[in-house]
Amino acid sequence: METLQQLITPFTNAWYQADSHELMSFGIFFGAMWLIAMVIEAAVKKVTKED
Repeated sequence: METLQQLITPFTNAWYQADSHELMSFGIFFGAMWLIAMVIEAAVKKVTKED
């Protein structure tokens, strides 16, 4: 749990320093990454189920 907080701290610092445009870009990027991860996870589950 401590390690997770150490990883998040630089992000939260950058978050407060960033302007709204940067936050929106980061949000869109993060959302896209999450969506890709979900698609990959679903594809892997489908492939492993078929085997």
